[in-house]
Amino acid sequence: MGMKAELRYARLKTRCDRIFGQFGTNCKMPERFVSLGLMLKAECLAPGQMGCLRNSMFTRETLIRAPLGRHFTRGRSLPPACFVYGKRPERDPDGMAKCLNWCAYKSVEDSKVYGVDYHKINVESVKMRIHRVPEWVRFRKEKDFRRKPVKPIVQLKKPVFPLDMTFGKPTRPSTPIGCLLSHYYKREFDQMAIENNRSYLTGMAIAQNKSPQPYDTLKSANAVVRLPSRQPAQKLWTMKRFRSQPPRISSRWSHEEEQKMSKKLYEKPNCDVLLKK
Repeated sequence: MGMKAELRYARLKTRCDRIFGQFGTNCKMPERFVSLGLMLKAECLAPGQMGCLRNSMFTRETLIRAPLGRHFTRGRSLPPACFVYGKRPERDPDGMAKCLNWCAYKSVEDSKVYGVDYHKINVESVKMRIHRVPEWVRFRKEKDFRRKPVKPIVQLKKPVFPLDMTFGKPTRPSTPIGCLLSHYYKREFDQMAIENNRSYLTGMAIAQNKSPQPYDTLKSANAVVRLPSRQPAQKLWTMKRFRSQPPRISSRWSHEEEQKMSKKLYEKPNCDVLLKK
């Protein structure tokens, strides 16, 4: 170790001892020079933080900081096609590589994988005029009909569409010719009438613009339009057969009943009569 390195190490040690002394007497600068490099790396990873640092953290790409003025490339290319994650299985060593490559393998159809198509065997045997069991067994061995995974569309019965069938939503019915002609001639007649009476219409429009309008302001509108008068209270509507009969429970008192009730409420009680009783 050179002279400059020793001086730099001594200065760093005194400064670190002064900082670590604030946390306790046990916190001191490491004596070995090898651990000084670890301290510098740890300060680069987590500056100003206290805790445990493992050796694996110094080789982790997400924790290592780039030098000043430079940058690290975080992106990595995908592994090759022969790369296999984890341990290779004994039965299929290339199984994981096939799954990760997303290769499309065409399946080979094997007639023995699917079951026997007994329906087709019976139909074909009837066509060959085979009705006995021994002949049917012999025919089955000769003609090995198997069920297919997907039923072809050719075997399905084609749907019969009507001749006048139209696809989609039905259109709007056409307008009758009478309505079209009447609208056309009415428009022509209106245009001719306007052209013939153009001078009269222009003069009438000028006269209307010169005469003041009665409802041009709120004051004139309020002066012309009368406000509705207050209507007197009316009795509730009742059926014709119940109009001549008085109601059992009357919610409206007459003037006489009101006077009687008010007298009873405000009259003073006669104490002499109460004592005699």
